[in-house]
Amino acid sequence: MAKQPVVIAVDLGGTNLRWALVDRQGKMMGRWERATASMPDQEALVNVLASEFTAAGLAAENLQAEVKAVGLGAPGRILPEEGIVAFSPNIPFLNNFPLAASLKNNIPWPLVMENDANLFAFGENWLGGGTGYVHMLGITLGTGVGGGLILNSRIWPGTAGTSGEIGHITIEPEGYKCNCGNRGCLETMASASWAVYWVKDRLAQKEPSWLVELWERDPDAIDGEILEVAAKMNDPLALRAFERVGRALGIAIADVVHILGLNRIVIGGRFALAWDLFHLHMKEEMHRRLTLFPPAKVSIMPARLGDDAGLLGAARLAWEAVDRGQKAAGEQ
Repeated sequence: MAKQPVVIAVDLGGTNLRWALVDRQGKMMGRWERATASMPDQEALVNVLASEFTAAGLAAENLQAEVKAVGLGAPGRILPEEGIVAFSPNIPFLNNFPLAASLKNNIPWPLVMENDANLFAFGENWLGGGTGYVHMLGITLGTGVGGGLILNSRIWPGTAGTSGEIGHITIEPEGYKCNCGNRGCLETMASASWAVYWVKDRLAQKEPSWLVELWERDPDAIDGEILEVAAKMNDPLALRAFERVGRALGIAIADVVHILGLNRIVIGGRFALAWDLFHLHMKEEMHRRLTLFPPAKVSIMPARLGDDAGLLGAARLAWEAVDRGQKAAGEQ
């Protein structure tokens, strides 16, 4: 009996590494996860990935399936053709690292690599909130702020591995210095880590908040989830933090819509689970800023695929590589 073809989809983020076996329809036949912090350097990362890919291949065999390719999403500026992570602000040891080439020496399958936020958008466009839209922008809110641009149902590659980087649009010219080196990036206003930083900065300035006691006792205990809980309990500082998140997103989205005329925006990532706390501020700000584009034509919605969006985008990327390989073999 013929084995079912599958691909290994991988989503390497600043916080978590996820991987899965995925068939052509996007069905996951196995899914795994571990903390990115457990791989503190290049060697550890390559060794863990190679080992887990081999284990996934064995798992596929036990399911009467056969791995055909690997699709890998990684954070930062990616050069897909060269297989290099050129710059990764949130995982610095990846800077200028030939990740794909290092892995290809350790696995028996073809491997393709792309920016993780691009693959989030690709996945949502395939099976999630962007289904049916040929043009869309995907935004991820988590450790940082990522963006993926889909034009004519394809990832827009840009030049030198840079496109869709909405997280590094300048919102506050004299704002906080971002990990990328710029000041006032959207990421410094709308990501979980920077929202928490902003709150702690305000607590140090004695602004009123129910979080002050926790901050004085253990500053590290305040994270994105604590911030969300505090806002839902009507803590004034936490509510202001999410208003700031929403307004910054609204400004950035209006900028992109004015340039490209997009009509679908999909927002995901763990920090986007606080949707109810920021989406009205975001839409109000976007409507205020859209002066040359009809705001009613723009739909913004939360992602539908949760943590699986990047994995499914990576799977779609891998299946395209399989199809290209089969086409090339047929032409020979």
